[in-house]
Amino acid sequence: MDKVTIEKLPYGKDMDGAKRWDEEKGEFVQISYREEARHIAFFEIKKGFFRGSHYHARKEEVFYVLRGKIQAVFMDMDTLEREERVLKKGDKIRVQTRCGHIFYGMEDVHVVEYSPQVYDKEDTYSVIFDEKQGVWNRQLLLTVYSLPVDFTEV
Repeated sequence: MDKVTIEKLPYGKDMDGAKRWDEEKGEFVQISYREEARHIAFFEIKKGFFRGSHYHARKEEVFYVLRGKIQAVFMDMDTLEREERVLKKGDKIRVQTRCGHIFYGMEDVHVVEYSPQVYDKEDTYSVIFDEKQGVWNRQLLLTVYSLPVDFTEV
C-alpha cells in the first residue's frame, strides 16, 4: 500500500539516522533524525483493546512501537485498498494522509507517535471497521469507543 511505510529501525550505535541499540544501562532509540515534529505523543494499548479507527485529511503520522505486539489494519480512503500487518517492538510506521488505521493490542503495547503537522481534532475522521463483514464505513462520528477484542478469532 502506497500510503503506509513500515520499517524496522536499524540496530547499531555507530551510524547516522534513526536507529536503536542496547547497552548495559539499557536500550536507546533515536526514533527520528532530521525530521520536523510539531506533535509528539505517547500512548498505551492494553491487550484486547484498540486505538485509532480514524484517518486525517491533512496530518501525516509516524508511530514507533516501543513494546508489545499490534495487529494493524490500514485502509486507503481513496482506493479502499486494505492491508493488515503485525507490528512489533522496533517497527516504525509512517501513515500518509487519507489512510484509515486501527491498532489492536495483541499484548500490552507502548507507542510513540509524532507528526510534522500540529494535531487538529477537526482533521480526525472516524472509520468504523465491521470485523464480521470486513466492511469499512466512512463516517464522521463524535465518539469512538474502545471495546475488548478476542484475538483467538483474529
